[in-house]
Amino acid sequence: MEETVSLDEIFQLLKKKWTLIVSMLILGTVISTVVTLFVITPKYSSTTQLVVQTKDADSNINTDKINSNLLLINTYKDLVKSPTVTEKAKDRLVKDGMTDITKDYLSGVVSVEQNQNSQLFSIKAVTTNPIESAAIANTVSEVFQEEAVKMTETNKISIASEATPNNKAVSPNKKVNIAIGAVLGLIVGVMLALLGELFNRTVRSEEFVSETIGVPILGTLPIVSEREMEEIRKLQKNAFINEEFFLEVSDNYENSLNTEVDGLDFDLRMTKDFDDRY
Repeated sequence: MEETVSLDEIFQLLKKKWTLIVSMLILGTVISTVVTLFVITPKYSSTTQLVVQTKDADSNINTDKINSNLLLINTYKDLVKSPTVTEKAKDRLVKDGMTDITKDYLSGVVSVEQNQNSQLFSIKAVTTNPIESAAIANTVSEVFQEEAVKMTETNKISIASEATPNNKAVSPNKKVNIAIGAVLGLIVGVMLALLGELFNRTVRSEEFVSETIGVPILGTLPIVSEREMEEIRKLQKNAFINEEFFLEVSDNYENSLNTEVDGLDFDLRMTKDFDDRY
């Protein structure tokens, strides 16, 4: 029963703080949209595919040969990013006009992917320029092909397809980033609402005084709005207008009613005086 009440209180709190939560949701969405579209630099990917083939002229392909080639692909992955390949690839790219290319840069932007149980694998380059990505992927593949043949003479590497510039950015993922921003904004809004309630020490109910603090309640004072107060003053004034006694004290009493004080003490004094006279 206590858990149900607790969950209901949380729901009522979130309902009460819905403007804060919605504001944080919108703010998170806006921030993630701005960062995704205007801050994060888009990146482009280009891929070249290679296939492992045997030099043996025998047309009979057995399982041992295929398994051997598959195992060699793990060696090829390390060879692609080795200093031998990246150094020669860097020199060729510099000659082609990419003077800011370094070995560490190539090692960071180039990756190797293998299809499951396949002799086909891919060399992928991801940079901020689609043309640069294609050039790097093709150059690294050519250098790797040459070096792999030298180091593993029993096998050869063939390029199945060359990389071409791809103008569609692979990152950032706009929809995912915006969705993440919206979710984070929603979470922040809920957390602020809960924390605000947790640190709010205002007495808000009779139960809090009697049950939580343990202090007996002697009385309660209703909260009266300014509009309700004006209505009470009008009723007070109308009540005295109907009495002859009001004619004798109208000037002083009118001033009291026009003040921001409700004039209750003055009303009581005048009523007692009226009872004493009549």
